[in-house]
Amino acid sequence: MELTTIKSSKTYNSTSILNEKCDVEDLCVSKIFSLKCILILICYILTGGAAFAYPSPEGIQLYQKNVHLSPEHKQKLVEDITRYRNADNLWDVLRDEFSLPHYEESYAVQAKIEWYMNNQDYLLRTASRAAPYLFYISQQVRKRHLPAELVLLPIVESGYNPFSVSNMGASGIWQLMPDTASGLGVKRDWWYDGRRDVIASTRAALNYLAYLQSFFEGNWLLAIAAYNTGEGNVLAAIKRNIRDGRDTDFWSLPVAQETRDYVPSLLALAAIISRPDRYPVYLPPIRNAPYLAQVDVGTQINLKYAAKLAGISNEKLMQLNSGLKGPSTSTSGQYKLVLPIENVEQFTENLARSPLNQQVNWIHYRVKSGDTLFSIAKKFSTSTTDIRKMNHLSKNNVHAGTNLLIPHTGGNLNSDDEYSDNVKELIAASESDKKEVAAAAAKARKSDDILPVIKTKEIAGDYTLQPGDTIYMVRALDTVEKIANRFHIPSKSLRAANQISSNKLKPGKQLLIPTHLKMTAKKSDSESKVKKVQPGDTIYMVRRGDTIEKIARKFRTTASAIRITNLIDNGSLSEGDNIVIPTHLQG
Repeated sequence: MELTTIKSSKTYNSTSILNEKCDVEDLCVSKIFSLKCILILICYILTGGAAFAYPSPEGIQLYQKNVHLSPEHKQKLVEDITRYRNADNLWDVLRDEFSLPHYEESYAVQAKIEWYMNNQDYLLRTASRAAPYLFYISQQVRKRHLPAELVLLPIVESGYNPFSVSNMGASGIWQLMPDTASGLGVKRDWWYDGRRDVIASTRAALNYLAYLQSFFEGNWLLAIAAYNTGEGNVLAAIKRNIRDGRDTDFWSLPVAQETRDYVPSLLALAAIISRPDRYPVYLPPIRNAPYLAQVDVGTQINLKYAAKLAGISNEKLMQLNSGLKGPSTSTSGQYKLVLPIENVEQFTENLARSPLNQQVNWIHYRVKSGDTLFSIAKKFSTSTTDIRKMNHLSKNNVHAGTNLLIPHTGGNLNSDDEYSDNVKELIAASESDKKEVAAAAAKARKSDDILPVIKTKEIAGDYTLQPGDTIYMVRALDTVEKIANRFHIPSKSLRAANQISSNKLKPGKQLLIPTHLKMTAKKSDSESKVKKVQPGDTIYMVRRGDTIEKIARKFRTTASAIRITNLIDNGSLSEGDNIVIPTHLQG
């Protein structure tokens, strides 16, 4: 069969777009941003608010923290669970809802189909990761009257890995850049990154895609290409083709090779799923009903403790609440915890009996020899300020035998030590908790198949993908040694991670750079390579509110350089830490 490149049959007036959207080179950045924000704001109004607003009941169920007290809520929960367990297979539903032409006869699409068919283990792992989120995303797509094929876009972007971070700083299943996320209304702060939150990032990404579809007058191939490379680059390519007398459909545009691969990758996935008779692959069944639920806890809660209340693993809870950057929710208590719908009742019933749900009362405490105000506050998980105010103390000095009023959350206390242990386990985010959460986050991030161009099934089994790893696109004249030197890793490690046997690298190929190795090297050897200070480097103490991106801008370097030098990500930054800024690279 002869494979040919098929051009879009959709009528598309590129000259009109150039006239109406204006010349890229003459557009002021502020005008582009204003136009984008206005159109996206309209999308928000039509679809129910900003990216982090109160969630729609379509695709995800919302329960208040006291559902255990309401028989009506319990009945609703039973109905939701029954509906979920009896639902049809979502893949069959999506197959019927696909609406875009898939251009199966195109050489570019056929090449991607062949890759997926030869790497079905990748599709299986990716589909398994997508399972908790797919119904919610499909409902949000339907709500906006967008093509059903868009639910597959996170496979191309990130392999449906919410912890995926690109070498350019894009994050989450939709790979949103920091500035783009801010412009779309995605919340980011010390506790939370909405780009990693599947609920918030999906709303933002789909609103952005709806804007791009409107921008390109309904041409979805151009809109999808622009999601990858930006509408300015697509318009510039259209202008160039008009100037040269060439066609202006997607297949004819001189866009970057990454974008030329990006659109066919999505179309190939849709073609495979829509024609199981021609492309037999196994996809794990996903029910066409809400799997996720949000519970308004109403207070700060430690994630390890929340997982115990819900009866699920800490790793699973972090995967569903991937937007959280620390071991607990925000101190504001406004975060809605995401849980499997089948675990909501267990969580809420256990939460009702926990100290977190009891009102704060006061108890009398007699100061013992050796006590300090700080040690007392720590024992009862309160603050010295609250104790001083309640007891009208002007100083932190306390004397043995003094009676103090101490705030506590009630419960039967057999001893001070027992109460202290309960508080530590249920409320406080101790250092040991942080280490366990970090380990769970690393395990949740573990994925050796972020992009389909990486043949990760051949990677050594003892390698674990860690925060700080990089996806790098090969450039002209690149060699294995040059890339290894650039990222300060052994060339053997680069070859092992990507199964490279030849010195020849094809420009445009994407490589996994294992900048956070967990291989057979001794711990002492790996640690000796971390934070190696070179002449011209700077030692910087992390301050409150710092992120790697902020620090990079401050020192006019790149965030990836800081990550690579220190083997860290934003989730592992702590106030007071000393990190190395590779300012010698500026030279």
